[in-house]
Amino acid sequence: MTVLSVRNLETFYGAIMALRGVSIDVSEGEIVTILGANGAGKTTLMKTIAGLMDPEKGSIEFMGKSIAGLDPDRVVAQGIALVPEGREVFPYLTIEENLRLGAYSRRDSHADDLDLVYQYFPILKERRKQAAGFLSGGQQQMLAIGRGLMARPKLMMLDEPSLGLSPLLTQEIFGIIARLNAEQNVTMLLVEQNAHIALATAHTGYVLEMGRIVMAGPTEKLAASDDIQEFYLGKTEDTERGQKRWKRRKTWR
Repeated sequence: MTVLSVRNLETFYGAIMALRGVSIDVSEGEIVTILGANGAGKTTLMKTIAGLMDPEKGSIEFMGKSIAGLDPDRVVAQGIALVPEGREVFPYLTIEENLRLGAYSRRDSHADDLDLVYQYFPILKERRKQAAGFLSGGQQQMLAIGRGLMARPKLMMLDEPSLGLSPLLTQEIFGIIARLNAEQNVTMLLVEQNAHIALATAHTGYVLEMGRIVMAGPTEKLAASDDIQEFYLGKTEDTERGQKRWKRRKTWR
């Protein structure tokens, strides 16, 4: 079942076109990753789906219903939770207060979901009465993911979950992401610059460059591609140099 279908999406920052006819699909129970360098349009895509930016053209359907242009609170109510870039936790609220805010749109009891979050992130339970601002970067990322889970989403979107984290913490966070998908069947759309770990975790991937999708397919196929290895995995030359060369290419099929 297709949970999210985006077709020919165009989004602008003022006069600048940030997304140029982007189309992606996310199926139920799947982890889909969007790869791309800084400025490729990854965060713009997430914000447009979440209702934080309005598309100029194109369609966004979630569970078969159009959500393009809906306010963010209505998008959340439909069943989409965004874990934003930079975590954006409330530093002066306790960990538990931050988590409970994730369930603000729900009218049912969320005690079981709180227990589930603490099951996957026991450090949050240990420190649940402490202000979130005292957490480390990795713990704040755990809190941001836990807050998203509290909405009991049909689709969780994660924007750069490894940002600012050490390699060890990145492995831990992505291990939990994989477990949530496998054990709780959480469908995820994942934006990530770390191509190695994103391709190892996700089932399907899209490569976004200069606002356009330039490659898509199963992650095993993408990881084996000479282009991905050259420009993102650094197998044949320096990755940063490769990305600059890729941007200069007019077409890629």
